[in-house]
Amino acid sequence: MKKRILSLLIPLTLAGTMVSSVSSYTVKGSDVSYSSTAVDENLNSTSTPDHIILSWTNNPKTTQTISWRTISTNKSAKLKYRKLGSTVWSSFNNIKTEKLTSKTGNKTTEGSQTVYSAELNNLSPNTKYEYQIIGIDKDGNEKMSSVSTFKTEKENTTNFKFLIFGDSQSGLKENPQYTPWHNTVTAAYENNKDSSFMMNMGDLVENGESYMHWDNWFNAADGVINKLPEMAVQGNHETYHVSDNDSGSPKNLVSQFKTPQNGSFGHLSQSYSFNYGNAHIAVLDSQIDEEASNDDTFLTAQAEWLDKDLAGSKQKWNFVMFHKTPYYNKKTRNNPAIKDILTPVIEKHHVDVVFNGHDHGLSRSYAIKGSTYNTDYAKGTVYYVTGRSGNKYYTDLNNKIWDASFIDCQDSPSYEVVSINDGKLTIDAYKYNIIDTSSSNKNNKLYKAPVKVDSLTIDKDNPANSTKMNIKKFDKTKLSIAGTVQDNYDVTINNKKAYIDLSLISKYYGGTYDNKSLTLTVNKKSYKFTTADTLNNDSSKINADSLYKQGIDVSYNNISNCVLVDFTGRITSDMISAFKGIKIGDDTKNVSNNTAADNSKNDINNEPQSDKNSSKKQAVSTSSNKADVKNDTTNLGKQTVTKAAADKTKSVSTVAMPKTGSVINDVTIASVAVILIILGVIAADSVYMKKKKNQQ
Repeated sequence: MKKRILSLLIPLTLAGTMVSSVSSYTVKGSDVSYSSTAVDENLNSTSTPDHIILSWTNNPKTTQTISWRTISTNKSAKLKYRKLGSTVWSSFNNIKTEKLTSKTGNKTTEGSQTVYSAELNNLSPNTKYEYQIIGIDKDGNEKMSSVSTFKTEKENTTNFKFLIFGDSQSGLKENPQYTPWHNTVTAAYENNKDSSFMMNMGDLVENGESYMHWDNWFNAADGVINKLPEMAVQGNHETYHVSDNDSGSPKNLVSQFKTPQNGSFGHLSQSYSFNYGNAHIAVLDSQIDEEASNDDTFLTAQAEWLDKDLAGSKQKWNFVMFHKTPYYNKKTRNNPAIKDILTPVIEKHHVDVVFNGHDHGLSRSYAIKGSTYNTDYAKGTVYYVTGRSGNKYYTDLNNKIWDASFIDCQDSPSYEVVSINDGKLTIDAYKYNIIDTSSSNKNNKLYKAPVKVDSLTIDKDNPANSTKMNIKKFDKTKLSIAGTVQDNYDVTINNKKAYIDLSLISKYYGGTYDNKSLTLTVNKKSYKFTTADTLNNDSSKINADSLYKQGIDVSYNNISNCVLVDFTGRITSDMISAFKGIKIGDDTKNVSNNTAADNSKNDINNEPQSDKNSSKKQAVSTSSNKADVKNDTTNLGKQTVTKAAADKTKSVSTVAMPKTGSVINDVTIASVAVILIILGVIAADSVYMKKKKNQQ
């Protein structure tokens, strides 16, 4: 149990960064409210089976897993099923049971129920079945659920669709409001009944240990999850405890959502993979801060598993799904360990799309590989943030420099429809909202029918039909802080060196900058600079190289012409020792570009993402994220990405500071040495080179 940054994340929830602290709703077209706070000692379970949910633990062509719950006093349960249209029922008796004990909603009261699961097997592909569950109460009476249906996967299918839902949580620990989730999931299903399955991208509920949240979530999704298989992704809120701001293993999620047991050792149920049609989907647990604070091995173990999993995929389409965002939209809330450790493996295998939740906005990146942003989908991975399907929203989201598209979701919940037609992938994003919260959310907007707000097409068979992307290009060198390009400010360039105003950084992070002592304080940590770091003793012009030497992550994007500054906590002393600086305007080949994210070409067994300093790096990263939380509650105001002319170049390279110890030299002798190596010319002997260097 980790008493970690949850203590800061919960204030996020309570302090009005988001949301919906709305106590009442005007719901159009429905009198049902999924916001009950009453939970009894049986967690509201009865002798009649409910919370019925479909998933897969095996082959979708020939199996179907069904889970449900009843009151713990029931003697047993029965499951019967048949092909739709048949008059003969088949019985299934190999039903697994487990007792689930959970907090009801407060710190002291607990309740319990029995959770059942059954994996039907030897089913026929491309066949619709109906099923019914019978609970046997303590007196031997049969209590029947309604009859529901499911359909198995078609053999060799290359044409199908599935639904994706961003965070469905309520947003407030004491207010389990899941009416927005009900409206979103119901509308998505009603408009896409031909979908094959659905996936939630984590943070299904606000508090994973509080059963009043789970009870409302299941009740809100009833009528969908008992007909459409739900493959869940774990979020950080699934790990949260009711008391003392603790976090730990997401036991309520694992108990109720059955998944393939083929994932990373130590992360079974939370990490897994499966095939459907010509697509391969891998799911990861990104909750390092909540489950294993300061321990990079939590992610590296999954990265090793993912490397092997993706290497074995023969599918045309490959997707990876996890909750936290390596390419984020929150003001300062980055996830640097996730980016450093997971993205190299993802990009090594050219995963087509990574789907994330966590940030509650809709965005999709350029096609990224290492530090290069591409407009050709064949050259990188798209990172897609899936918005929110529930009540909670953030007010500090914005377009980042890596975004090809960004849509705020303060006004409405959203969902995605992913369609595959052989070599063509389409991801359509919709907003849908029939709840009037304008009294508390001035940005609230009613969408009385689902409205498409974005569409992405990747066509491998006909690339010219893919969605066009344009890289942002700035005529004058700009400054990006935590991915946000600063309007009305140009970086000062002198002799190809970048000089920036640290007061912009302090303002963005809510820190301070003392221009007399040249001291920058961000996230309660101070960085002391000297006059040698300034341009002509001007305290508003500090050499960007000096920031990196202080452990601040700095890079240069040479096509967008932008200096990127971020506080990742992942810069080690070895990296700083190897650092020789960057030159503005130089091509990638002139400056070390060997970042942690560039190691995708390396084998995972060589541990390209994690070196001997990994624990130290993660410890710094965690504290950095903690200090960022208070800034997540503020609006960005004018700090938005500047519109610029579209760049005709097909790719953009981020010239980054060295992060893996590679040595660079920006003096003439090193440039000559690089040219000699490239041209294959015999190098001068080491003594001559040493003399030449001394002469300079």
